[in-house]
Amino acid sequence: MSVSPILPDKFSRLAAYEKVVLALSVLMCAFLIIDPLVYTVAREFNPGTRSFFRSLTNLGKSGWVLSISGVLVLLFTWLGAQQISRRRSAGYRLVQQLFLYLFTAVALSGMGVSLLKNILGRARPKYFEKLGPLEFQPFTFDHSFASFPSGHATTAGAVAGVMAIVWPGARVPLFIAGAWIASTRFLIGAHYFSDTVVGCAIGVASAYFLRDRLALRDWLFRRNEDGSIRLRGQALLSSSTRSLTSRVEALGAELKERVSGGTEPRQ
Repeated sequence: MSVSPILPDKFSRLAAYEKVVLALSVLMCAFLIIDPLVYTVAREFNPGTRSFFRSLTNLGKSGWVLSISGVLVLLFTWLGAQQISRRRSAGYRLVQQLFLYLFTAVALSGMGVSLLKNILGRARPKYFEKLGPLEFQPFTFDHSFASFPSGHATTAGAVAGVMAIVWPGARVPLFIAGAWIASTRFLIGAHYFSDTVVGCAIGVASAYFLRDRLALRDWLFRRNEDGSIRLRGQALLSSSTRSLTSRVEALGAELKERVSGGTEPRQ
């Protein structure tokens, strides 16, 4: 008795036009049913809850990710060029490439989504009562009509994807954290639910797509004989992480000892 293929396998066997039709059907269902329902629930949040999600949503801004990762790329490029030990130099180059990977994944996905959202021109939820969830004004290049997909959610997905690829053992909490940061966009009423889901999916997909392209060039990633892809210098990264963790723990113990020693009563 043959075992029926699992759902992803069945989906992969569909023709291209069938996949497009299925995706558009799911998207239309989200536009007409899920988006209005989630929007109605989210707008009933009390001001305190909305304020909390509004502060959390800033983690999805691409500006700080690009700024920090860009500076660190330059810093570790400079450190790697110094006359130091071969192992330390290799470690600096690895970190430089990792931050360059993060920078590129966030930048490329962000630019693509920014162009797409302005081309499609979906009205933001603030126009829901007046225009409904299916109002599109293509090529308006107006912030009020740039709802689909969400740029913040794309950044959150790209960062979570990159970090999950680098630290696969922590991919579950990383993806959960990315999903929560992305979700703040519809929880504060800045985007619809579908805007957030699609944006986050594009970000994650961009991280994996870029990883595969880099593996073809044997840069930062390497494709194994079985077809899987692994990070080059994984052992060095793990060793550096353990060393950094040990130093942080030692520093914490030293600070704790000094604080406790300073609070002892004088004889």
